[in-house]
Amino acid sequence: MSNSTIIKICGCTGKDDARFALQNGADWIGLNLVGGPREIRLADALAILDGLDDPSRAVFLLSVEDETSFDKIIENLKPNGVRRLQLYGHVAPRIIQRAEQQGFETIKVQAIADEDSIRAADEFLSDCATAGPTYLLLDASSERQLGGTGRRANWPVIENAQQKGRLVDWPPQILAGGLNAENVAEALRRVRPAGVDVSSGVESSPGRKDPVKVTAFTEAVRGQR
Repeated sequence: MSNSTIIKICGCTGKDDARFALQNGADWIGLNLVGGPREIRLADALAILDGLDDPSRAVFLLSVEDETSFDKIIENLKPNGVRRLQLYGHVAPRIIQRAEQQGFETIKVQAIADEDSIRAADEFLSDCATAGPTYLLLDASSERQLGGTGRRANWPVIENAQQKGRLVDWPPQILAGGLNAENVAEALRRVRPAGVDVSSGVESSPGRKDPVKVTAFTEAVRGQR
């Protein structure tokens, strides 16, 4: 395990949880504007942002289904120091390009259920040409919820694609889905992602982070457990 592995604690809903995560091993925190039990309003997300020493460490989870609303949101985020967007919905290459022209790094979410998921990511990246996302987030597949399901992405499918050299030209990958302090070391050994993303695995209840679990997770990634 590398100490350079990116750690993202996603679905923070309050200032204290966000600050604690960043002060105790996390590189980034995620603020969810797209739905589910960890969704917060833009105003609440900006209030959390105001409480951070470095707002660029906050990743905003956004839907791009309504491009006009998306454009307005990112116009508001840029002056507030936000530099990373995690994108859901129909993420066309022009959306990636537009966000990156505004100075944002982009994280494209890709559910990994089976071999078709790998092909879908290949096709998307091919359509992007030279204007692809900064990162791909490999998450569990769910028809009911956008992340935070507690379910794993299909690690064997990712491993198989890696062994065949199919991910060599992909952007750096961040692994999400069902991670916790007990399994993240195995995930790092098997999948070898550039980063890991955890939400439900460090919670006492949806949206409420457990300080003990957050610390255990970050220490596991850093190889201290």
